[in-house]
Amino acid sequence: MRKIFPVLILLFGLFINCRQINNPIVAEAFHHKLYLSEVIAKIPYTDSKEDSLQFMEQYIEEWVLHQTLLANAKKLLSQEEQDFTKQIDQYKEKLLIDEYLKKICGDSSAFSVFSFEVTDFMNDTKETEVQEYREMVKLNFIKLSNRSKIYNKIKGLFFEETDRVKAISQLELICADSIEYYLNDDHWFYTDFIENELPFSFSNKENTEPNSKFDFVKDGFRYLVLILDKKQQLQTSNFSEEKKMAQIILQQQKRIEYLSNFKDSLVKKAMFKKKIILYPIPF
Repeated sequence: MRKIFPVLILLFGLFINCRQINNPIVAEAFHHKLYLSEVIAKIPYTDSKEDSLQFMEQYIEEWVLHQTLLANAKKLLSQEEQDFTKQIDQYKEKLLIDEYLKKICGDSSAFSVFSFEVTDFMNDTKETEVQEYREMVKLNFIKLSNRSKIYNKIKGLFFEETDRVKAISQLELICADSIEYYLNDDHWFYTDFIENELPFSFSNKENTEPNSKFDFVKDGFRYLVLILDKKQQLQTSNFSEEKKMAQIILQQQKRIEYLSNFKDSLVKKAMFKKKIILYPIPF
């Protein structure tokens, strides 16, 4: 595979500088062809030719791996094992039903909640208030493939200390939509929330120290984590938030009840019109 990249560099330069109409093949795998235009359409835009070529190289390798796995799967699995017609039909039916019910519930005014309902619900569910402190952090993180060709460049920018504003700007351009990341510094997160989102533990208090840097691999992905700040947040009752949550719960309950009645009425109407016939179960 390495032999194709000097040619790829030349092709990319010709494409950018000369705007040629031709669309050369950049890779072939198991009778499938990958064209330069397809690669360029998939990679994020960047002014740097070096970064673009790295993205192209990575995309081509992933494409080749995909075609290789697909070809071997087709070779190993029987025709019966490759037949997903039933699952596809079932999934399509489920999507159609879900979309239909979603449209039926599109009018939110049908599930309006009155203030007395909210008050009654809050009184019925009110618990003894217990104050507690929860740990919060500000952090940045990037998740990318462990085989990423641009890992070193991303890591250098991510842990840059001299001109972080410029580094973040470059990272946002490079990452685009192809890499999972969070680079803002104006939001606080509960540590337990982060632990649910990332394979990262705050049980070691040193992991919450500001300016702590982490670089680790988990399940084929590489994670870069930078702790920006930390604090202890006192958890107190927030009436407006509780009221809003109560309203959401009540609306959801009304929606569920409405759908249940709606489904029953559809079946009854269909049975009345003889569209549905139920026969005795033979024993």
